[in-house]
Amino acid sequence: MDEAVDDTVRVPEWAAPLNSRTGATWRMAALSVGFIALYVTLDRLSFIGALHGIAITPWNPSTGLALALLIIAGLRFAPLVMAAELLSGATLPVVSVSPLSVCLAALVVTAGYTGAAAILRHAGLQAGIRKSTDAVMLLVVAVVSSGLVAGGFVVIHAAAGIIPWGDAAEAGYHFWIGDAIGIVVFVPPLLLLHERLRRGATPAIGRASRQLVEFAAQGASIVAALAVVFLGAARAEPLGLFYLLFLPLIWIAMRRGLVAASWAVVAIQIGLIAGLEFQGHSEPTLRAFQLLMFALAATGLVLGAVVSERQGLARALAESESRRAAILNTARDGVLTIDAYGRIQSVNPAVERLFGLPAHQLIEHGVDEFLESPPDLLVRLKRLTGAPEAEAVCWELDARRDDGEGFPIELSVGRFDLQAAEYYTVVIRDITSRRKAEAQARKHQADLAHVARVSLAGEMAAGLAHELSQPLTAITAYARGCLRMLAGPASEPALLHEGLGEVVQQSERAGDVLDRLREFVRGGEYRRVVTEVKPLIDAAVSLTRMDAEQQAVAVAARIEPGLPAVLADRIQIEQVLLNLFRNAMDAMEGAHTERRSIVVTARRKSRHAIEVAVADSGPGIAAEVTEAIFEPFVTTKPRGMGMGLSISHSIVESHGGSLRVTPNLPSGAIFVFDLPTAGAEASADAG
Repeated sequence: MDEAVDDTVRVPEWAAPLNSRTGATWRMAALSVGFIALYVTLDRLSFIGALHGIAITPWNPSTGLALALLIIAGLRFAPLVMAAELLSGATLPVVSVSPLSVCLAALVVTAGYTGAAAILRHAGLQAGIRKSTDAVMLLVVAVVSSGLVAGGFVVIHAAAGIIPWGDAAEAGYHFWIGDAIGIVVFVPPLLLLHERLRRGATPAIGRASRQLVEFAAQGASIVAALAVVFLGAARAEPLGLFYLLFLPLIWIAMRRGLVAASWAVVAIQIGLIAGLEFQGHSEPTLRAFQLLMFALAATGLVLGAVVSERQGLARALAESESRRAAILNTARDGVLTIDAYGRIQSVNPAVERLFGLPAHQLIEHGVDEFLESPPDLLVRLKRLTGAPEAEAVCWELDARRDDGEGFPIELSVGRFDLQAAEYYTVVIRDITSRRKAEAQARKHQADLAHVARVSLAGEMAAGLAHELSQPLTAITAYARGCLRMLAGPASEPALLHEGLGEVVQQSERAGDVLDRLREFVRGGEYRRVVTEVKPLIDAAVSLTRMDAEQQAVAVAARIEPGLPAVLADRIQIEQVLLNLFRNAMDAMEGAHTERRSIVVTARRKSRHAIEVAVADSGPGIAAEVTEAIFEPFVTTKPRGMGMGLSISHSIVESHGGSLRVTPNLPSGAIFVFDLPTAGAEASADAG
């Protein structure tokens, strides 16, 4: 068979990376050439009033360009900055500078601003100036780094004999301020421009057109301020009107924030340079303008950053408020806030629907006017939420609508503090449907319990028939004996009295058996009464004794003396005990247990509870079934329905206890449940 021909054109592994590497190389080359050309051009344009014929000028925009590149693109571009500085240092000076001095000066400049860029990148400025602290950080780093660079630059040229040592301090000061101005003026707009391009943000055309008039007015104010400043300079007042430049800058910063303020500073810087070159300047005037320009740029930077930060916080707050309002307006639960005196401060639409009142009729009203609450509602709120920012608490109570109709609610409350005052957030949920569902579930549970009792009564029919046959047989025997004595020649009143007394006693015994069966089978509402534990357990043991004798099961009751009375529905608890007895006997019968015994014990568990336990000697319960044994339809019997233990569990829980199971070593299981004492219920009512 011919091999399949794969005609797919395979690109060699070295070819694909070559294409990408070639593109990256060309981009890097274009960036390098463009940066060096722009750097040298800015140095050439700002080569004004240079001291000692070298690059000690009033403002150095190329320094800002280099620092912005290192911050944005990374420190790996430091060699590019070094190359640009070497080229500028070799071509711009109007005096002869040795190659060694040029190289050392370029090295100092590159090292100084690379270190500054590293600090600013660590502070997060590569992502832009986001906060006022970023602007302050830029100012501090600009002043410190430019001062260090100025010191190194001047020392190198003084050692070369270009700067007299007596003029070193003045030269260093000029270089320092010039570089600091270049950084403060040009770094912020370049960082912000890069951030805007990276995010791809474009202004809305409609909004930009509406702002065009304001932009034009702000630009005109800068031109007018510059004109007035230079008019004053022409009248021998070079610094008298410089403060006017602060006015348009403050206006722009307050209205538009950092972006507009940074570009306004650039415009003012360019206007000052152009004006001084056009009008001419003296050395003192240039130095004065230099320092004032730095103050102006620093003011614009910090003020613009503060305004932008506040505008960002305002937008975030507005967005947060919009989201909060959207959540509250669409929430199905009622949400309201109240003050420390219980007066309603705000509501959502769900509260209006719940109470049938508009918001203005709810605000400033006491929350207790709409809740069927205890008189100490605020006390409960303060106690339950005692600590600031405490977790919400919840309870159920009833509320009233505007028409007087009552309805059940679930009320959740949490505290928060605002401006040294305490408030509470209240969440109200209408639980009418849940209450109806719970009532239906209870009715369904009662129906299931009734069915279980009827079913269990059928299983007990044989034992009850045998228990009834004994008194009926005795009644018949005593009655016939009395008839024979009456038919005899001489009656004996004493014997007749004894016989009739036995008839009455056995009849009452049979009646008791029937009454217990009738009460056990009867459905209806549960009735909790104060009852003793011993008679309750004895009755259950008596009802199951016949079946226990037939299956050779020994049933014993061990009741701790002096137990207090319990508050329970006697028929329900008998049903639980009988179900546990029946399950134990079925388990021992199915496992063919030789030694069969059931022991029911009752003891005091605590001051307010009695613990009842039913232990058997059967096979026990498998571990995989133990966790789910009380769930409906879970059974270990081949023909069991799986409802007995589930119903028993619900009955015990309705009494405020819990039904649980543990192993009965060495074999068997122990089912334990609790019953509340009558004193526990009285204590709860009092509380």
